[in-house]
Amino acid sequence: MSSKKSKLSVDTPVMITLFIVVISIIILSVWKIFFDTSIKNSWRLTMNDDNGEYFYQLTFRDNNEFDYSFGGITYTGRYSIDRQKSSVTLVSSSYGYDNLNSRFNYQFSGNSFSGRKLSLINEDNDELLFTSNNNYVPVITYYNDFSPDEALLGSWLYKDTEKGYNYTFTFYDDGRYEYLCEGSRHIGAYKTDGKILDYNLITDSGNIDNETMKYSITDNKLTFITDSFTNTLTKTDNKFSFENEIK
Repeated sequence: MSSKKSKLSVDTPVMITLFIVVISIIILSVWKIFFDTSIKNSWRLTMNDDNGEYFYQLTFRDNNEFDYSFGGITYTGRYSIDRQKSSVTLVSSSYGYDNLNSRFNYQFSGNSFSGRKLSLINEDNDELLFTSNNNYVPVITYYNDFSPDEALLGSWLYKDTEKGYNYTFTFYDDGRYEYLCEGSRHIGAYKTDGKILDYNLITDSGNIDNETMKYSITDNKLTFITDSFTNTLTKTDNKFSFENEIK
């Protein structure tokens, strides 16, 4: 009889603990589904113009970092939240200059069943309505007549000491390029004929911008030549790191 009482006294605390854990999980799940107001998520803003539908993707990450993407372009930056005022400030830069420094009031609506929504309202009271969406894959339009130039493949580094920024151009053997400047990334497709580089970029409205410039390679130096500039890059084994890099 004493052994049964001992077993019962041991099982009771275990059952109580298990019950508390289960209830905590249920409460947390309900809160997550219906009352989650965390801004750390990926959000999509869908727009329309004469060319059809397109979107912006805004992702708030840990360490107060964010990125926003449209077409083949992505910018990174930092954000700060004022919870008392329900406002968020976004700051990002590229080419050594600020390209975004804006404050928005924010509001949440919906839930995990109906779809979470985030409204960003600027100082002019314009509202941008984002929906929760984690599926962002940039679309690259490849050239049908691409063939790799072995001398061009790999990463090339440019340093602008006067304006204070660097960038790398990386050319892949599948016809894809990646341009990384401090705070931004462009991806698209390219082709060459040994002297002329053609490359493209998907813009925010879904249009494809095609660019052309001359290039030459001598002693691990890559020179881009256009009507407005001449840049010389050096072959490098490294390139700037970037979140969600496309492989």
